[in-house]
This record gives sequence, C-alpha cells and structure tokens, in this order.
Amino acid sequence: MEVSVSCLGGVGEIGMNMYVYETKNFVIIVDCGVKFAKVDDPSIDFVIPDFTYIEELKHKQILLLISHAHEDHIGGIPYLLMRFPNIIVAGNSYSLELLKHKLKEFNINNDQLSIKYRTSFEWGDFEITSYPMSHSIYDTNIFTIKLRDGFTFLHMSDYKIDFACPTGNIFPLKDLVDISSAGVNCLLGDSTNVVVNGFTGSEHSIINNLDEIFKKAEGRIFFTTFSSNIERLQIVFNIAKKYGRYIALEGSSLIKNIEIARKVSKFYLDDNILIPRKQIERLEDQKVCVIATGSQGEKNSVISKIAQNDFSNIKIRETDLFIFSSRVIPGNEQWLLKVINNIYMNKGKCITSDKSFVHVSGHSAKEDIIMLLKLVRPDYLIPIHGEMQHLVEHKKVAMEQGILEEHIIPFVSGTKLIFNNGIFENKCDIPVGKSFIDVKSGLILSYDDLKKRRQLATEGGIVIFINKNHIDNITKDSIIITYLGFELSEEHEELLYNTLLNTSEPYSLYNITDNIERIIKHFFKKRFIKR
Repeated sequence: MEVSVSCLGGVGEIGMNMYVYETKNFVIIVDCGVKFAKVDDPSIDFVIPDFTYIEELKHKQILLLISHAHEDHIGGIPYLLMRFPNIIVAGNSYSLELLKHKLKEFNINNDQLSIKYRTSFEWGDFEITSYPMSHSIYDTNIFTIKLRDGFTFLHMSDYKIDFACPTGNIFPLKDLVDISSAGVNCLLGDSTNVVVNGFTGSEHSIINNLDEIFKKAEGRIFFTTFSSNIERLQIVFNIAKKYGRYIALEGSSLIKNIEIARKVSKFYLDDNILIPRKQIERLEDQKVCVIATGSQGEKNSVISKIAQNDFSNIKIRETDLFIFSSRVIPGNEQWLLKVINNIYMNKGKCITSDKSFVHVSGHSAKEDIIMLLKLVRPDYLIPIHGEMQHLVEHKKVAMEQGILEEHIIPFVSGTKLIFNNGIFENKCDIPVGKSFIDVKSGLILSYDDLKKRRQLATEGGIVIFINKNHIDNITKDSIIITYLGFELSEEHEELLYNTLLNTSEPYSLYNITDNIERIIKHFFKKRFIKR
C-alpha cells in the first residue's frame, strides 16, 4: 500500500509545524502552527505555512490532529479552516477548548472530534491511537498512525523524558515498550534540543529553587513564563500561597489559559489569594506576586510595559524582583534584553533562566533521544522539529545507535516522502512557502508583499503626483513630489525635477506611469544606490 508523509513547515526551522500523511483518498494533517516574526519584519506578528498543497488535496477526506496546544502547533489552524472549512479537527479536551476560544475570535464553527488516550479510531485507510507524553503543556500527545497493511508511523511531536512532573503527563515508558513490540516502521522525532548533552530536567526539579527565591525575596515578585505552561503556573501559585503572597494576574492570554485549564480541571487555585491590580499598592510588598505575560520581551506585553513604568499604577521599586521562567525563542533576544535593561534602569532586579535554575525545557536533550531510539527501534527515522544543525546531529546520534544511514531520511519543509509496501520508495518536492500575518489589519501577506514592506522600511519611498490635464505640457508646478522616510537636498530635488521634465520620450496617458517609474528608479540607483 502506498502512503506518503510531507512537511509544510517545522523542519529546517523552529516553529510553524505542519505534517501531512496521505493515501489515495484520505489525508491526516498533524498540527498547523505559527512561528513568530523576525524583529526586522515590519508590522508582521507571525508566519504560517502556505496552504497551496492542501488545495491540491481538498478532494480527499481530511482530518487534522492536534498533538498539543502550543502556538507553534495550533496557531495557524484558524487560517487553515477559513480556507478549508470541511476539515475535521481532532484533539484532547484541553487542546480543543483552547482552540475553540481561538476560533471564536475568527467567528469559525468547526466539526471537532474529542480523542482519548490509548483509544484507537479509524480515518479511512488509517488507524490512529494517541498516547500521553511529557512536555511543557497539558494534554500533549504522540500518535501511532497505522495503515491497513500494518505499516506504522510513530509521530512524536514535542517530548522529553520526565518521570517526576508534578501534575502533567509522565513519560509513557510502558506504552512505548508496547508500541515497539508491535513494530514501528517509521519514527518522526523531535530534534530541537539534540545538541544539548544529557537528559532534560524534570519540571519537578525547579520547585526547590523557586521556593528558595520566594522565601528570600524582600519585595514584590513579578513572575513571567509562557502563558501555556499551566504546570509551571500551578507551581508558582502553590509557592506564593505558601509564603502568604497575594496574586494579581495580568495579560489576556495568561488569564484565558488559566480559565480554560480550570474549566477542564487542569488547574487548581484558591480564589481568596487573587487580587485585582488596584489592590497591589494597598498591600505590603512582601505580600505581592504579579504573574504577567511577557517572558519573551514582547513589545506590548505587560512585563514590557511595567519595565518602562508605563503600566497602570505599578511603578518599579528597588526591592522588586522579576523572574523570567522560560527560554528565549531565537529571534526574541533583542526584545528581552531591552526589557531587562529597562528593569535595571528603574532599579529593579532580574532572575533569568540562563543565570538561575528557574526553567526546564519541554524538549528532549541528547540522552532523551538516545533512550527513545533504544526503546522504539524504528526501521526508518525522519528527524523533525529543528534547524539544519539539529537535523544533522539527530542523524549522527541515530547512526551511533545502529540505525542504518540509508534508513535515516532527510526531510525539510517542502519534501514529500513516499513509502510503498513498507519500503521507502522515493521523495519529491511539493509547493511550500510562508504567509505573513499582520494581526491588527487582518492582512495575510505573501513573500512579495513582505519584501515591499521591508524595502519601504529600509530604503524609503517616493510618490509622484502629476495633473493629468497638464500631461501635454508638464511644468515643475504640475508635479508634486512626496518623500517617505528620507529628504532630498535642494540641489538633488532640483536635479530630480529637471530629470522628470527633460525626458527624451514625450509623456502620454498611456506611457506616463511606466516612464516616471523608470526615471525614478534610474535616478536613485545612480546617485544613491537606493531602490
């Protein structure tokens, strides 16, 4: 039986995960995520996969599986469903609840299928079973995707080996032993932290350090982590209550995630320790803990505004302590550094994960990956999730564990791998690309649109107005020139006017636009090396 697996995002890059399994009449998409825009992308909030290839498959029956509810795995789903409303979405209760809130913002109603761990269900030629996995968000799944002829994929998504997490999923050792015993033909495994030696630490391992920090803190504590890390937030709530601190929650995404987690019984707190923002000033500093958004230094986040003394009645004091309990997503370093510098400028103090043990990753380090390979013993390995250095290192580690080099299949976004009767047969390219989202305007931009924005941001722009009634006799008075992002000296402006007026080819309504554009491009390229 022929089956293929393709990647539309998430391999050769960090974020924007989207994978497509397909047979003749049926398709399973695993995840549809975003990645955050680069600092220098003007007015772009995040990036989603291009869905051109899904357009080619829309005649088939399509199911979307959610591995877990991090933005790099579900953030693109509303945009996918706007274009393909008949896709059915399947996931656990917590993931679906988070997705419902996201879809509500887009006014999207969608058919959803709630799945349960270790309970198999069929989708055409596929039999799908989900299993619980330790990560950094509740209801993380791994999937076995089995064909009618028995060929089995194990899709690992994000994972780490954690046998001691306080409230989340523990590593499903017995499940993986059973899966391995039945046979895994092809493993798709997380590569993100393969360059990190050792095992990834347990979520439980940071509790004592956070406890000690709260115990010694002399003033107010401002705590930030990923809004989706409900287990980390539960730890902080428990410690704050232990030391008699009241908690103020700030940031819409944080509040939303906590409310949803409470709704599905994933989060427990004593409402008596919650306080509104206006009460912070009425309490002793040692009684206050503010939990807020902004662990990545996002420009409009609560922590960023507090760092600038620009958030309601909260002004930084010398005894204030800011705890950043997360890793920095590549590309966000400049934003976070700016926030931290602002805090120090206003005489506050900071604890970050690179200097104190206040964060553990949700991704598998090298020894986690080695242990998984020994457990699963797949016939084929497809390294996913990571940049090229991670994929290459994952291959090296796998070969050291005895997997044949020809059975470790290179895979990047835009690749389709074809298996036939249990054997890897061929690979080919599929349409792939990126769409850029400007949230405030609601625009979805192409790469060419973004290129123009970048050009305007770096080079500037020029607008020429000419009265069409004067085309037969254009003078300086019938031309208005507006400069965007730069100014010309009087000498250069006069030269520009003369260049426009003294063209060798007469202007007409039919050629004026092209002629003006050609003249302007030549003028600025020749004199300023600008486009």
